[in-house]
Amino acid sequence: MNSQSGNDIPLKPVGINRQDSGVVGVSTGIRNADNEGTLETTFSHTEPIESQKPSEEPTNGLKAYSVVIGSFLGLIANFGVLNSIGAIQSYVSSHQLKDIETSSISWIFSIYMYLSFAIGIIVGPIFVMKGSFTPLLYGTVLIVGGFMATANCTKVWQFILSFICVGTGHGLCITPLVGVVSQHWTANAIGRATGFATIGGSIGGVILPLMLRSLFPKVGFAWSIRILGFFCLACMICAMLLAREKYCTDLIPMDSASTDYEEMNKRKKFKAASKNILSFNALRDIKYSFLIIGVFFGELALMLIVTYYASYAIAQGMSESAAYILLTIFNACGVLGRWIPGHMADIWGPYNVMILMLICLDISIMVVWLPFGSNVGVLYAFAALSGAFSASILSLLPVSLSSVTIYSIKKVKVTKQQNPFVEGEVESTEVRYPLEFGQKYGLLYFFVSLGNLFGIPIASAVIGDQSKHNYDMFVLLSGIFAIIGTVFWIISRYCIVGFKLNVKI
Repeated sequence: MNSQSGNDIPLKPVGINRQDSGVVGVSTGIRNADNEGTLETTFSHTEPIESQKPSEEPTNGLKAYSVVIGSFLGLIANFGVLNSIGAIQSYVSSHQLKDIETSSISWIFSIYMYLSFAIGIIVGPIFVMKGSFTPLLYGTVLIVGGFMATANCTKVWQFILSFICVGTGHGLCITPLVGVVSQHWTANAIGRATGFATIGGSIGGVILPLMLRSLFPKVGFAWSIRILGFFCLACMICAMLLAREKYCTDLIPMDSASTDYEEMNKRKKFKAASKNILSFNALRDIKYSFLIIGVFFGELALMLIVTYYASYAIAQGMSESAAYILLTIFNACGVLGRWIPGHMADIWGPYNVMILMLICLDISIMVVWLPFGSNVGVLYAFAALSGAFSASILSLLPVSLSSVTIYSIKKVKVTKQQNPFVEGEVESTEVRYPLEFGQKYGLLYFFVSLGNLFGIPIASAVIGDQSKHNYDMFVLLSGIFAIIGTVFWIISRYCIVGFKLNVKI
């Protein structure tokens, strides 16, 4: 790393063994709140010391704030569309595709959501090696082009092809937009910074349903979607200018010496690094495997709500415009649901806060939505509750994942000028993540996206003819998925710290 200032405490890696070849073996671990030993996860990964070191340390300065703003704007056009997809689904189901079965229509949006998250496993090495601009540029072209094509669609296969473009574009953009924030912020503020950036998804989820609600009857479907595409283009241009990486680095393959690696051309370097990213060895870490299952079911429950809540409300007698208002309420409450848990996570730990939010979501589904969902007032109340409790599923996951991939710890001094959230000068713990973080993040969403691919068609089959009984079964299915997700989050936490409740994790 760069030379340290006089106020910095020297770097103290966790479990690093030097070898004669100038290569280090990396072990990861964390200490519990009582500082009782180290809980370790060991990887066979070896790589040159230089490749693990960014050119600069996070500073929480002006550049860091501009990156958060850029990420915020970019996620309006990505998570915002994901959070608003129910508005498009309900409209095309009752207009262009009104004579098509729900199960057939569901494949449009399941494939779209699958691509939005699954492609992250490929984008990881591109972002690390090339920075954020390249994937954001290509992603923007696909998003805008996909919406322009969607505007002219009238058949299922046309919608599928168009949303393949949009989903691929989102897949290219989401990973760099989320990942770039952590390069600029120290560990004591990452939760809040990431939470604020991902609020863009909720803001987009507020703006876009209202925009479409107003545009559909005035200018029709085609121009409404074109305007949506131009809106996303404006947001993404700002994101490309502001959300820039602080450093890029080569990804050294596990089985390559540094001298051999330097002799590789760019294509071979990318291929070798991709083997690392696409490795399934991380599944040997039991706490990480349980986390995957927890996120799989928790996010599946969230996506089912986002996709079919508007259609559910229409089936209960609501008008289309009123159903879009429900999506707006859902996402508006998600603003608080991202910001407040992000702040709580910096105090009590992201794992603890995530589990608390998931338990609240379970209760709201099973106690509020399932028995009283036919009541219009309850539909508004549940939109607010579920929006607030589910928003942290996306915003806190990257921070939670760090709990099973910590590499080394450095103590740094942070002043109020660097971080307005602190008073005076405080000691901050900065956590450095190894390659395994990117590997685990991409691999996790590879599996989670499979839930979206098959879960949405399964839910549509349960809905069937949209009878009250079938919709009740759909709500029950969503609740069961959410509860299963919560249980596996708790099991994953147990694998890290056991039954201790007063541990920040």
